[in-house]
Amino acid sequence: MIMGFREAARMFGDIWSLYKGYAVKRSDETELEKFMDKVSAIYEKYKTPFAKEILLAVVGEIERTARFYDKQEKGEYNRYRKEL
Repeated sequence: MIMGFREAARMFGDIWSLYKGYAVKRSDETELEKFMDKVSAIYEKYKTPFAKEILLAVVGEIERTARFYDKQEKGEYNRYRKEL
């Protein structure tokens, strides 16, 4: 299925709202479950390969951010060292 321009704009808006709601906060398991429920709802709304790929990228970034905060809380992150 090919997505029209307006539908893609709505999808980007939905995904951006989801991302900005979770990108800068520390999330516990309950919050991450809510996040994944919202990811599923957005995918069900659009159901295109394009939506799937963007959502997978957002999930990966939120998971990476969660790992960063976990390391920081445990004192494992050295703020002067850059991770690649």
